[in-house]
Amino acid sequence: MVNKITEVTRSDLIDELLALPFKITGRTDVITFLKRVWALDEMPSTDPRYSNAAEDIWKHMVANADWDNNYLYYEYLDIINVSDQIFLSFLKQVLNPTVRKNYDDDEQAVCFEIINRYIEKDGYEFRIVKYVSERPFYDDFNIKGGPKGDIKNLIFAADGPKPEIVITDSLENNIEIVENGEYCLVYDKPILSDGVMWNSLVNWWIEKEENSTYEEAERKLYLRLRKTLGSEPERILFEAYFKHFHLESGEFPALIPQVYLHYDPYTMKQLNGQARLSRQRMDFLMLLPANMRIVIEVDGKQHYSNGEISSPKLYSEMVAEDRKLKLKGYEIYRFGGYELTYGSSEKVAIDFFRSLLNQYFN
Repeated sequence: MVNKITEVTRSDLIDELLALPFKITGRTDVITFLKRVWALDEMPSTDPRYSNAAEDIWKHMVANADWDNNYLYYEYLDIINVSDQIFLSFLKQVLNPTVRKNYDDDEQAVCFEIINRYIEKDGYEFRIVKYVSERPFYDDFNIKGGPKGDIKNLIFAADGPKPEIVITDSLENNIEIVENGEYCLVYDKPILSDGVMWNSLVNWWIEKEENSTYEEAERKLYLRLRKTLGSEPERILFEAYFKHFHLESGEFPALIPQVYLHYDPYTMKQLNGQARLSRQRMDFLMLLPANMRIVIEVDGKQHYSNGEISSPKLYSEMVAEDRKLKLKGYEIYRFGGYELTYGSSEKVAIDFFRSLLNQYFN
């Protein structure tokens, strides 16, 4: 994947950070700081006397001090060419209050101003996501390529009657499910710029289940999500993804089924069959790093026909809703139910997810 943060931005930004009267690494030592971003113990050393990059850097930055910061970042770590994800992770640690000292001139505020001034040119910015002991923690957000708003309510895995929702605080968009809550799930953790990984979803489920091991909770959550799938093509897609892209660490994007996008409190029966919203739920949603939201729809014939008769009206409503989502910054991918039912259906799913993950993570 081509980096969005350009070489010009990176060079100018790193030069200005290195020219500050305080260290990038703040109150931490260089090895501790860098391990927050790079897997130094697994990276090879450029010096045959040492077994990994951590030993190499310690020897030349601490023991001998014969490297300077320019060599460390530009030559050894090649920070100009690392992925946007790694580069942003580096900047996030520069802003981390556990790293930064807080003197009268406030190192954190100085770094924040410099970093945002440069990266906003390439479509990113850091925002405060929480406070700890009155110090702000920052995370990065894609301000050009993704949706502008923050996710406040993630209601998903609906497998029964529509939940009845009331707004408990309209100013803060706080909601409460007062009926049929047992038929859906509500993820109530903050969704930051790294998206929702599978292990985050499992750890949230552990809290709900109580006393579950990770393995047990993972199995139960997988089965709970699978239960909500409405068709065989959806099950093929879901199962192929987990079978071929599952990691024991859980560090892969969660494929979240049956996510409420819009909500009408009335049922189709109450509305006499006249839907006021064309699409209330998404078949699948993936929340990726840098605020990227991927919608995956599996289309059966009900999406474009009435019974056995094709319906231009239904098709037009579907593509109109797609346009609205795309204009809000979502990426939408559609599968025809047929291609996930006949022939090499599993291969179709695997090839798609492999290309998708390569695009966003390489």
